Amino acid sequence: MKKLALLLREIMEVYIPVISFIFLFLAFILQVFFRYVVNHPLTWTQDVIVIGFCWSVILGACYTMRRKGHVQFTMLYEAYSPKVAAWARLLGNLLIIITFALMVIPSFKYAFFLGFQKTPVLRVSYTWIFLPFTYFLLSIIGYSIKPVLEDWKVITGKLSDSFDHSYDPLLGEVKK
Repeated sequence: MKKLALLLREIMEVYIPVISFIFLFLAFILQVFFRYVVNHPLTWTQDVIVIGFCWSVILGACYTMRRKGHVQFTMLYEAYSPKVAAWARLLGNLLIIITFALMVIPSFKYAFFLGFQKTPVLRVSYTWIFLPFTYFLLSIIGYSIKPVLEDWKVITGKLSDSFDHSYDPLLGEVKK
């Protein structure tokens, strides 16, 4: 069961964004070629570009969160003591978890509400375009739980420092 869940996660966060970006890029090249070289614009390429962009960005952000690759403004955070830094990160992650949790059901309902609308040319239901956002919310919530637990251990004294507070990415080692 765990292998299946990890495979589905990999499909959602890596393969679908890569494939959708390839389609987006190819459609963009075709669009430019047919518009400016052949002087006969294609209408369907706009649908592919928009769908590809939505899926690439939304699902790719989940993978970036998994790899801890999002931009972080940590200059002040790194100057704090481990406990103060843990409190700061804990509060920030709890804010994300609560906010995103409140958005899960409305985003799911909205995606299905838009099911009657379709893209202009390919007639793809808007449900399929907006549904990945619900996965994004659940994914970010899931990836935020581990740091919350880690910070709680720092705050309660069960851990001396959180990994991200003690790790220097430039040096590639734990700070001393």
